[in-house]
Amino acid sequence: MSPWSKKYTNRNAQRHGRRSSRIAGVGGVVLALALVSAPISGTAAFAGSEAREVASPGDEINRSLDALAKSFARSVDDPQVRQSIHDAVAERFDGDTNALWKTLANESGVRGALSVSYSKEEAVSTRDAQEAIDDLVSNIPRLQVAVPANFESWDPAAFTPLVAYMPAGVDDTTLKTVTAYDSAGNATELDAQVPPKVPVIVLGQNERTDDEGQLLQTQVRSATKTPAGAAAAAAAASYEVRMVQVFLKDNKEPWTSGTAEIAMKAKSRGCSGTNYSDTNWSGLNSNLDIWGGPRYLGNTTCDVVFYWWEDDGGSFDFTLGYNGFGLGVQMDNSDDLIGGIQLPHSYFNGGTNDLSEWSALAMWTD
Repeated sequence: MSPWSKKYTNRNAQRHGRRSSRIAGVGGVVLALALVSAPISGTAAFAGSEAREVASPGDEINRSLDALAKSFARSVDDPQVRQSIHDAVAERFDGDTNALWKTLANESGVRGALSVSYSKEEAVSTRDAQEAIDDLVSNIPRLQVAVPANFESWDPAAFTPLVAYMPAGVDDTTLKTVTAYDSAGNATELDAQVPPKVPVIVLGQNERTDDEGQLLQTQVRSATKTPAGAAAAAAAASYEVRMVQVFLKDNKEPWTSGTAEIAMKAKSRGCSGTNYSDTNWSGLNSNLDIWGGPRYLGNTTCDVVFYWWEDDGGSFDFTLGYNGFGLGVQMDNSDDLIGGIQLPHSYFNGGTNDLSEWSALAMWTD
């Protein structure tokens, strides 16, 4: 039960085994840095989801990440390198505290420092070291630099962080540890779910861009708002579908990956009405965040299926569906499903604020 709900209706409970509520008002990286807090808990309820298999780890990517992490750890002994990393991350080019490697590569000091570090460690020429670094980078799509928590607390002039990496091809919600290196090459294992007490730099893959570094499109709508007057009267059974409020209980994202990319698909089942998808839920990034609308999703003359997930980017491994109904969304095996539900057409006749709830998220629709 959401703590801010005042009045309840049992309509969802009668039809779907879920609770409904009338809403009261609510107030309401990858190179990365973070500070210790409580562990993330909870598992998603995969209501009505299609079966899937988790892909095997990307061995080549992880070997390259490991090698780069060691070189970065030696390089960040240089305060100028730390400052360059800090300044690039501070741009927050995709809304999160991160920067792509291709941005840092334009900083000659960072690229050069990595080459010198690699050259000393492997006893090769600086030119050969530069080629080796470029080869490692080319093995890692969307290599980024980010700060998942407490970026503002890092003073790059005064503190030299460890450098860890977020492995590819793993279930990030159950990952227990990540490997981090210091400037001497010593390895240590950090808790993957509990942020450390001191800043840590983490290498990984960006979840908000394509392989060319372009930001992914965040919103797709094919439904248009029903006009007032005669057109609306002609479609008397056509109801507006609105998202009223969303409460994020578990963001399904470890500290090493920054803030969450929460996504939702809403699609009419049995008619050509609502067809809406979006990853732009402003402020819906961390545990206990609240998004408040309403947001118009389209019109419908039939039932509507809703599905939520945390998007981790990457390849297209399967198409999202709910109880045999295809939603037309290409998913990666690393994406974290939250849950889906089919709501009857009658739920959208206005003024109901129906609650649908899973272990990780609750939504109110109208």
